[in-house]
This record gives sequence, C-alpha cells and structure tokens, in this order.
Amino acid sequence: MNKKLITLAVAAAMVAPLAVAAETTLYGRIDTALTYEDDDTKGAAGSGNTDSAWDIDTGTTRIGVKGSEDLGNGLQAIFNAEWQFTSSEGGSNDGTSTFLNRLAYAGLSGGFGTVAIGRQWTPYYGAVDKTDIFNDPGNAGTGPNIVAVNAAYLGASRTGNALAYVSPNFNGFQGKLALIIDRSTGELESDGVDAYNPSLHYDNGPLSIGISAIEYDNDIAGARDIWGIAGSYNFGMFKLIAQYEDQDEAQVLSGAGPDDGADEWSIAAEAYFGNNTVRALYGNVDYDKGDSRDEQDVWGIGFQHNFSARTRVYAEYAANDTDNRSGSDVDERKFSLGLRHDF
Repeated sequence: MNKKLITLAVAAAMVAPLAVAAETTLYGRIDTALTYEDDDTKGAAGSGNTDSAWDIDTGTTRIGVKGSEDLGNGLQAIFNAEWQFTSSEGGSNDGTSTFLNRLAYAGLSGGFGTVAIGRQWTPYYGAVDKTDIFNDPGNAGTGPNIVAVNAAYLGASRTGNALAYVSPNFNGFQGKLALIIDRSTGELESDGVDAYNPSLHYDNGPLSIGISAIEYDNDIAGARDIWGIAGSYNFGMFKLIAQYEDQDEAQVLSGAGPDDGADEWSIAAEAYFGNNTVRALYGNVDYDKGDSRDEQDVWGIGFQHNFSARTRVYAEYAANDTDNRSGSDVDERKFSLGLRHDF
C-alpha cells in the first residue's frame, strides 16, 4: 500500500507542473430557434415557392478550444480554434458541412502586446460593428434564412491568412493591425500584403469608441476599401449605440470601375430590467448607382431573458426592406423564438 501511495505521489508531482504551465479550455454554445420567415420574392408568380414558412433553425452554435502556456519572463503562448455547426440539422440533410471553421490562430503575448497568425476576428469588426447585439438565428452561415438584423453591416467579421498585432492598453486606448497575406490572390494580382486593417479603440467605463479601415492592394480587382466609426454609451439601465461605414467602389484594373460603393448607418439601444433585456435597431444602406439595389432599410426588436449567466431564451423580430433600381422591391420578415446555452 505504501509503495502504491509513493508511486501516485511521484506521478502527481510530475504532472502538476505541466498542468500549471499549459491551460486548455473546451467551450461552446448550443443556440437553436423556432423561426417564421415571410419572403415576398419566394411567393412570386411562377416561382413555385411559398412566401412564408416555419423552421427549426441554428443560431450561433459553435464549439472551440483555447488556451495558453506560460513561457517565462512574462511571455505566453496562446491559441484558439473554433468551429460552427448546425444544431437544428446537424449537417445531415441541409447541404452544409458539419463543421465550418470560424477561428484558428496561435500567437505570443507579453508586455509588448499580442502577435497572432491564422484565421481571426478582424480589427474592423471589433471597432465598428457595435450594433451587432441581437441573437439573430439563421445567419451564421449554416441556416437557410436570409433575413438578418445585422444586414446593414458592410465590413468583414473574420478573415483567414491574417498576421495581427494588438497593442497593450494605454488608459483605455488600444491599437490593432491585421495584415492579410493570401497566396491564392497574390499569385494572380498581388505579390505582397493584400490588405491592411488598422483600428483604434477607446474603452473607458461606460464609453466605447472605435474607428477602423480596410485598405486593399490597388492591384486586386473587385476589392472595396472601407472605413467606419462607431460608439456606445452605457447609462446603467440602458445603452445607446451608433455606427457609420463608407465603402468605396470596386477596383477594376482595365478602365474605370462601376460606381457600386455604399454607405451605411445604424442606431441601436438596449434596456435592462433585472434578468431581462429589450433591444431595438434601425439601419440604412444607401447603394451607389452601379449597384442593382438602391437602398435597404433594416430594423429589429428583441426580448431576452437570462435564466443564468449561461442560459437564455429570446424572442426577436427582424425586417429587411430593399428598394431595387428595377422597381422589384423586396420586403422580408423573420420572427424567432430561441434557446441558447453556453458552456
């Protein structure tokens, strides 16, 4: 018995330093909703489709692993890998892959800030898309729905082939820079950095402000430079949010390109009542004359009840109204009743 106890003690002593040096966390989310979508284009004469239908749809369902390792002298290695999947269909018969990559990066972090390489969130998204506050099921890339509360947002959310730097926090100020370097693009049009994405954030107490831009190599056809600014202020019982984006026309190498840029503005608000949150949003996108669309209005309202920090139920209503230059305007509606659990 004593020999067994000694053996276990020695094994525990050997494993303990490894457990302290490297930490890995498994996390995820199951978010599934009952939805009703009304799309007047699907019910057009001769289309053969109904213009409204109920569905069980996937929200922001995902699973991932993240962690860090202490390398000594204030230096850490960090990593994050994350995938989204369908919690309504499971990828079995909806025509999508079971797992779709969201994030996959590794990096080093220390007093100098953080450097990471791989598929990551864009600095632009973190600085500008502050009105992305709804649960908005069916729009994570795995569901059939096309109606989205966040439809007015023009920028990129995540990107692969990224080399990114995040500065330390200086009294609420923090800078970020991502370089997009993609050989599949570079072999044909650009032999260097395909895009630059700097951002500047200020977060101090109830105030949050961000500004960012994505600038593409001039040799990349079809690329659209974009910049945006956003801010929010939390008054305690409620929060106000606003953002603005300006997207340039597409770059065309031979001759003048089409005037198909756009500008967008959105305002949103949240009110807090105990474990309940009420949300509202209105956004507008004004497309330039080269686009088939003229203007799009987006609005949504929502109610959320938090049973705990990890479990919530929500009810949301979203509307996307698009005015096309051809006169074939499109009005779309979606109602969602969902349940989400984080782990």
